[in-house]
Amino acid sequence: MTETEQFEIASNWFKQLEHGDLDQLVSLYSDTRLSFHPTLWNEHIRSRARTRDYFVSFLAKRPEVHSFEGEFLGLGEHAFLYSGTMALRLGTHGHDTEDQITARFSFVWTKEDDDQWRILHHHNSVVPAT
Repeated sequence: MTETEQFEIASNWFKQLEHGDLDQLVSLYSDTRLSFHPTLWNEHIRSRARTRDYFVSFLAKRPEVHSFEGEFLGLGEHAFLYSGTMALRLGTHGHDTEDQITARFSFVWTKEDDDQWRILHHHNSVVPAT
């Protein structure tokens, strides 16, 4: 698999986040063996149902992806790691304030038995201020 193909798969997460499409975003996550450490929750999520709960809350903050960049590492024929940083702007409905967040991310994408690429592992953390 080429890096261009990997980028097309991985960048879909950022597109779905920006569009605020809850169903499409949640469908990108594995429902059989998920490990998800989200940015703004102190919970290790292991199911698509809890992933949905998280993104209902997160999407209410109206995230806007300003940039993302990372590197790919092949993990065999049916898996790869994409890790890097992203810049997001978060606002809340009814408030004029917005927060700019820079976060580290790592995604492990795997091709599942139904031939769909899904997120097996996702970890995000806010980059500490220096």
